[in-house]
Amino acid sequence: MKTERALARLALNHLDEVALAEVYRSAKEKIDGIVTQWFGKGTIATDALSRVLVRIAKNAVHFCPQFHKPEDFILGHAIQECQRLYSEANTRIALAHFN
Repeated sequence: MKTERALARLALNHLDEVALAEVYRSAKEKIDGIVTQWFGKGTIATDALSRVLVRIAKNAVHFCPQFHKPEDFILGHAIQECQRLYSEANTRIALAHFN
């Protein structure tokens, strides 16, 4: 299955495991690299990866092949989710420190 087709399937059903697996397979090394860059390796990175994949799946509805390259779309959402998770973690740590 092509990545564009997988994103189209996710746009219709963000729980489509086959389509999500194809999206991940198509950019696995780069997605893993992004997650590792933000969270290292281990259980936190594993949790972050699952959240990244959920974000990609839920945002597939916004994919437009006329305007996006599939890989750019996928990696852009991976980066955004890692930034969001990292910021959320820092906020929680700061709040815990001051409470």
